[in-house]
Amino acid sequence: MRTLILPAALLTLLVPGVALAAAIPCSDLPLAEAFVQKLRPGPNTRAAQRHLEAAKHASSDKQCSRELRQVDKYARRSVAADKRHAHKRG
Repeated sequence: MRTLILPAALLTLLVPGVALAAAIPCSDLPLAEAFVQKLRPGPNTRAAQRHLEAAKHASSDKQCSRELRQVDKYARRSVAADKRHAHKRG
């Protein structure tokens, strides 16, 4: 029984990481751009915008996808900061 617990525990730790590392196709660039435009100004939004520009000028699909993952990372941080800010004012 113990031999099954360790692999199951490791799998639960790895699955979220695999989901985060999943490739974001360059065809999602317009969606990412529209989403970033709706974010409130701030350092994470600026970082998302920089990575969005880098994705637009990427020389390969792999590089574009890598930049879009960074856009996603900073956009999520920006949304979280906006929610914290709204909660403090609320």
